[in-house]
Amino acid sequence: MTMSKNAIITGATSGIGMVIADHLVQSGYSVTVLGRSQQKLNILKNRLNQVNSNCDVNTVLCDLSSFESVKKSVKIVKYLTKSIDLLILNAGLWNFKFIESKDKIEETIQANLLSQILIFNELEDLIPRNKKSKVIFTSSGLHQGEIQFEDIEFRQNFSGFKAYRQSKLALLLLTRWLAKNDKYSGVSFYCIHPGMVNTQLGRSAGWLSRSIFKLFGKSKEKGAQTHIYLINQTANLLKSGEYYANNKVAKTTKYSYQMEEAKKLWDIVQKYLKK
Repeated sequence: MTMSKNAIITGATSGIGMVIADHLVQSGYSVTVLGRSQQKLNILKNRLNQVNSNCDVNTVLCDLSSFESVKKSVKIVKYLTKSIDLLILNAGLWNFKFIESKDKIEETIQANLLSQILIFNELEDLIPRNKKSKVIFTSSGLHQGEIQFEDIEFRQNFSGFKAYRQSKLALLLLTRWLAKNDKYSGVSFYCIHPGMVNTQLGRSAGWLSRSIFKLFGKSKEKGAQTHIYLINQTANLLKSGEYYANNKVAKTTKYSYQMEEAKKLWDIVQKYLKK
């Protein structure tokens, strides 16, 4: 009997993540979902069990705004599974005002970047170096500009747009850096732009911004298609370290290829995680 593959996913209780989770269980994966609302996790588990009653579905409470919560959640994940074939770090937020996390860190950078890397750090030993395993980060077409190292939390002059943009650029930089790092040889890393999707990402925005998401955003089903493409394709047919949109490698800024900046960012992230 063929053993089922194991997938871990964040940000699956709504939006494109829910569509991705549906696809995973339809494809026979055993799925563990990390989320911050137990009620939403319970609803999702019931949904996934209806999609495929033969697949194992586990839910783990996890607040990306708290390193303590993330560390507790990964301990549970390690108890639930001994091998991770697919790690999808999809959760993200877009704040429109400065909010400090439980760890006294600007919440956007913590939830969108630091906690995502913490999850990877804590679970990397469970990811087989078999040239089949995949780690997928959800980025954005808004990955413009550069990392503002001198004030990476935008404490001096906060902009929700700039904080969100920078967090997605950071994920792209680190996707490339991880793919080039010999330590992780045998694991493939990808970054995805799902496009503007009509989800709850901009829920804290004003009515105009919310209206733009609603009017011009694509459906969550269409937004999840590139994730599903990467899940379905074998790793040897994909390019590790690349940024995908519309089911193909897409162009990015010159800055996103600067590995010296990526290494500098990686070191800063690790310092945050050791606090």
